[in-house]
Amino acid sequence: MRLKKIGLLGLFGILLGVLPGCQAQERSRSAGVVGYNHTDSPIYEFTLNQQSGGSVDAHSGGGSMVCCIVIPAAWRPGLEVNVRWSHDLKTYQQRTVPVPAYDGKGDHMAVHFLRNGEVRVYVSHLYLGHPDYPLTGPEAGLRAGENPVRQDLLDAKKEAP
Repeated sequence: MRLKKIGLLGLFGILLGVLPGCQAQERSRSAGVVGYNHTDSPIYEFTLNQQSGGSVDAHSGGGSMVCCIVIPAAWRPGLEVNVRWSHDLKTYQQRTVPVPAYDGKGDHMAVHFLRNGEVRVYVSHLYLGHPDYPLTGPEAGLRAGENPVRQDLLDAKKEAP
């Protein structure tokens, strides 16, 4: 009987050591990466959380998508991404950027390198030029003073019931 008790206590001790590792894992999914460069200089390389994001010419972007970055399936407060980039492949800049709230529709992470030096990211199913795209205002255009919203999409939105 005493041996049985010792065996049960040993099993209990093992379970106590193992169970903390059985916490629920955060569900995640992959999203494509697309870059937008609102500056006068090409970005020869950028990364998100050490995953390649590709390159993007000056005043350009959105033309191609790179695979992939892993993001939580559901947005959570405090979510950030580390963005690193270079205009010359010799010197690099780096920023930790907050990820704004997103819904389950977003299929890509857009990275915007703005003229004022800011970097913004969005998880979305829309692209720059759509009337409901999250980046708005004077910094939204790839060139200063440019309105990126496509007129045909704006007209279609106005006509929709």
